[in-house]
Amino acid sequence: MINLETPCVLFPVIYIITETDALQMNLEICGKLFESFRGGTLYAGFSGGADSTAVLLAARLYRERIGFRLTAVHFDHGLRGEESRGEARDAARFAAAHGIEFRLVELHLAPGPNLEARARNARLDVWKRLAGNRHDAAVILGHHADDRAETLLLRLLRGSNASGLVPLRERSRVEGVTFLRPLLRFRRSEIEAFLRDNGISGWAVDSSNADESLTRNALRNRILPALYDLTPGSESGLFRSLDALADDAVFLEAEADRRWNEIAGTVEIPFGFWRRQPPAMRVRLLRRFLAAESGRDFVPNRSFLDRFEAMLSVPSPELRLLPVDAERTLALRNESVSFLRNPPANPAAWRWRELPETVWNGFRLTVETVSAAGPVTLYEALFDADALPDELILDRRRDGDRLVPFGEAKPKPLKKLRCDRKIPAGSPLPVLRTNAGTILWAPGIRHSNHAAATPATARLVRFACAAIPAEVQGSGTGTPSGN
Repeated sequence: MINLETPCVLFPVIYIITETDALQMNLEICGKLFESFRGGTLYAGFSGGADSTAVLLAARLYRERIGFRLTAVHFDHGLRGEESRGEARDAARFAAAHGIEFRLVELHLAPGPNLEARARNARLDVWKRLAGNRHDAAVILGHHADDRAETLLLRLLRGSNASGLVPLRERSRVEGVTFLRPLLRFRRSEIEAFLRDNGISGWAVDSSNADESLTRNALRNRILPALYDLTPGSESGLFRSLDALADDAVFLEAEADRRWNEIAGTVEIPFGFWRRQPPAMRVRLLRRFLAAESGRDFVPNRSFLDRFEAMLSVPSPELRLLPVDAERTLALRNESVSFLRNPPANPAAWRWRELPETVWNGFRLTVETVSAAGPVTLYEALFDADALPDELILDRRRDGDRLVPFGEAKPKPLKKLRCDRKIPAGSPLPVLRTNAGTILWAPGIRHSNHAAATPATARLVRFACAAIPAEVQGSGTGTPSGN
């Protein structure tokens, strides 16, 4: 649950920073970034740490000069108990001491896998509610030069291109939200020295920053310092490389914009256009195509690009679908690429004994009686007809789904079985369930051991599943969603 309206108590002044003091660190870049929001609103992400404190004070300085509303936003992720609550109280006191509006946002996250990503997405949801699709509002973040170095190494390990290696820009836009990062040219040590010079030393230090089981913390605390010690001058060299990469990325993005403008508004883009593009352009143009059609960003990973390029290399009159995510799909047919929106996948009851063929959200499912078991594909399944209920449920895959694979005794996460088949998360393939929720069959993934055919089976039935071409569906909206 997210609470954007949590009230805070205002406390007496504890620190005051003067305009003369603030100019000890060159903050001209702040003024240039903030100028565009004269008369608007700037939201500063304020954890109470050194970097967010420095950027909040810089914004306060220019608030009077330029004239904008300033709000400090503090996120309590609900993970560190009293420590988090204490930091929220301190942040509120500090904001009040400097005459800055304060807002506490409570994010009730649960510990577990992908915590960093989940926290980042939860914060982005809040920023979208506060500043999304507004030309007069932006979010200020305290990222600095050391963050750039850490992000570079993290993205290298993930196989990012030049744009992905330098995602931290002084001004960027993500899902309709403008982000400003005025401190990217300053090192962490410079920011802390600036605060100490101005009488501020009690900034918050998140205890979880010492947890080196988190990759970024290990990079920050152990790997980067060892790397710098290993080779004299490597620290400054790394930052020069970052600047060069940023320049390269700006050029490539501008060139992608130019090429995109040649086809912007085209519903079906010929294979020839895609084949002419070098790999550096293809990924960027795919991103623009999908964003233009759906209004949402998408960063193609290597697996997605490999599948796309494989489809481009072999023309086919048959409809081929390349899922983007749960809501979007690329359709390739007759040497052109188009975009499909996946309609909602509402569960549907199927009384298969009475109706041996049914259509569910872009798929045709059939059932027939067979005399003997024979080889089947992943899109076919054999069952003991007498062991099946009269009514089955066609549904999408859901978080937490588990299936007992044929020939095994213990359930396995459907997500793992899907990954083993190298099927992307956004694949729209359905599942066949009982009314109780038991998964009988996940077409393309795995057959369960429920109602399985045995030598004693008296009546054997074969189910089959196939995608329906978009033009046959009539709606042109594609296939159902999946998790």
